[in-house]
Amino acid sequence: MSAEHEERGGEELVAIRHEVLSDVEHAVGNLLQRMHHAARAASANLGMQGERLQNALDDLERLLELFFDYVSPVAVQVRAMDAGRIAESLAAQLRGQGAAELVMGAAPAVEVLADPRVLSRSFLLLAAACGRDGENAAPLSIEVALDGAGDRVAFMLHAASDAPTVASAHAKLAAAVAARLIELQGGELQASPQPTTPWTVILPVAS
Repeated sequence: MSAEHEERGGEELVAIRHEVLSDVEHAVGNLLQRMHHAARAASANLGMQGERLQNALDDLERLLELFFDYVSPVAVQVRAMDAGRIAESLAAQLRGQGAAELVMGAAPAVEVLADPRVLSRSFLLLAAACGRDGENAAPLSIEVALDGAGDRVAFMLHAASDAPTVASAHAKLAAAVAARLIELQGGELQASPQPTTPWTVILPVAS
């Protein structure tokens, strides 16, 4: 047995065929569409009970979207990007989702390695994990600083001290997907017990 097989012997591996996953995602989307039509009809006839059905269906749809994010293959193309511009772009994108996003202080004049599309998705997921998904928007801010020996940059997501904490299945899965996407870019996601700074995204400095 090779060293690789010895190291991976205790691992639980799941084989995912991308074309099958796409078919399943399409079928689930069609089913959800039919259920939404039924829920709207129920809301018109059942009042509060119909609204509860619609809310439950919305939660199911969000959870399924996160699940497909978690298991879908991701193509990552990292490139050198200015840390300050990244922070400004992320703040603008998150503002568009309903939260009041700000960049704190001056970012270090360095470039980091990142895939802009994947990184923006990561921050949207982290905002959702904090409970800032547009429906429950609250003030957030992004602070950027050099980390360690200056070979990494930390993007710290700050939250208002009175903001509600979220520990739902949605929040945990959103954070797990974000962590995976950040790791694919050569970075690291750090969680903090401090509610005012729940997440820090670490990205490598471009050489």
